Amino acid sequence: MISYFSLENQYFKNQETDGKEVFWLCVENPTKEEITTLTKNYKMPADFMTAILDNSETSRSEELEQISFDRPALLLLQYPYAITSPSGYLQLNTFPFSVIVTPEKKIITVTNHKPAFMQEVITREYPRNDMSNSMNLLLQLIWQLSLSYNHYLMLLKTQSDKLEGELQVSTENSQLYQIMDIQKSLIYFEAATAANLKTLTKLNHTEVLTSNHAYKIHLHDVLVETTQALTSSQIQLKIVNQMTQTFSAIVSNNLNNVMKILTSLTIVLTIPTIIGGIYGMNVKLPLAGRSDAFFWIFIITAFLCVGVIRYLKKKHLL
Repeated sequence: MISYFSLENQYFKNQETDGKEVFWLCVENPTKEEITTLTKNYKMPADFMTAILDNSETSRSEELEQISFDRPALLLLQYPYAITSPSGYLQLNTFPFSVIVTPEKKIITVTNHKPAFMQEVITREYPRNDMSNSMNLLLQLIWQLSLSYNHYLMLLKTQSDKLEGELQVSTENSQLYQIMDIQKSLIYFEAATAANLKTLTKLNHTEVLTSNHAYKIHLHDVLVETTQALTSSQIQLKIVNQMTQTFSAIVSNNLNNVMKILTSLTIVLTIPTIIGGIYGMNVKLPLAGRSDAFFWIFIITAFLCVGVIRYLKKKHLL
């Protein structure tokens, strides 16, 4: 699907077809016909469009060293995307995001899924500055992409803190599944932000961006945000890995405590069973001839049970 956007009163307006006023073509999950049409109309390599069809495609850039963009240029980054894991919990994955700058100074974005940060770019007021519309949009896209990583990292941190609060009483595996999903998300994030940072650092050495002071400042902010996301991913991954080991030990210890209590209660409840079994035999026994035998047997049994309970508590076994 292709959406065409022009600018009207500093807000994006959706157009029916491509035209001179359109400077952003937003392509989502393109068909073969759409790929063929765009590559033909804008005279760009087919892999600029088809790269996003491979969800494992890593970050890279092509032809961005140009000064005047006489040829189409590609910037491919990875963005975070929320999915439901096989265990039924939230998991964050990363997918490729292509930004193509055409000789007509138009921006073509291509994704296989709809990024959450894209809606933020479309709906918010377009910032006024002295940059061209195409370069302004390019920097806004990579800025919002970088922010989305830190947004999701805060969400993962909140989930980790919540799970940490459940450690003391947990004896189930559900929290382990959630931690596993958080680990997978952080592994994806670490790899993606490292690859994005490497690609964006190369942009910092291209003449078209370094020659303009405004471009350079905006790109510096993007690099700082991406570096922060990478550092946060690495720190949180280490914390979650340590928490996994601690969690397993706590679950095992909690289960041992439960088994200890059940074993102690079994010992206590065995006393009346033994005494009842003895007095159930058809032989002469103490107190058997008394009319109040049941009362005394009950008192002795209760006394023994209380004594055993006090002893187990004293030894921290109950």
